[in-house]
Amino acid sequence: MRVAASDAERDKVVELYKLYGPAIRRRCLRLLGDKEAGNDATQEVFIRLLGNVAKLETREMAIRWMYRVSVNHCLHLIRNRLRRSCEPMTAAAEPRTSGAIDFVADRQLAQKVLSRFDARTRGVVVGVYVGGMEHAEVGKLLGISRTSVQRTLRRFSINSRKYLHRTHELEAEADPGSAAGPVRRSG
Repeated sequence: MRVAASDAERDKVVELYKLYGPAIRRRCLRLLGDKEAGNDATQEVFIRLLGNVAKLETREMAIRWMYRVSVNHCLHLIRNRLRRSCEPMTAAAEPRTSGAIDFVADRQLAQKVLSRFDARTRGVVVGVYVGGMEHAEVGKLLGISRTSVQRTLRRFSINSRKYLHRTHELEAEADPGSAAGPVRRSG
């Protein structure tokens, strides 16, 4: 009897793949920025779905699960990529900078800021700012309201600015001769 259930589960996954595979692939591609990585991530989502499809009673539950898993999986891949990129690079491997923008430093700073927040906040921030998703779309994916997404982004913005300001002040205190100099407060 389990064989029949397994065939039914497999058929359900095939149906879900036909319906939502392209959307999941686009989401992964948008988050990862690489076609092959997006395809691999999509495949991983549906492989995981095979093991969990029996728990997902409705199509709506399956859709939410696939979107959540795809974002979480992509975030995991991005985190791993960022960790690996923190290793010192040789001069030949360093990316070129554009003006005063140091892409490696910016990426490391973004990773440091995001690491200070919970997984849900990171999911909202990456979905909106990196993935270019609409607030309602992120909310549906994470199972929260559009208003909760807006509040989460507002809290992220306020708290990340406070963190960056404190970090800048500490760096200025540690290196008073730096170009930035000490932060002066009016008042």
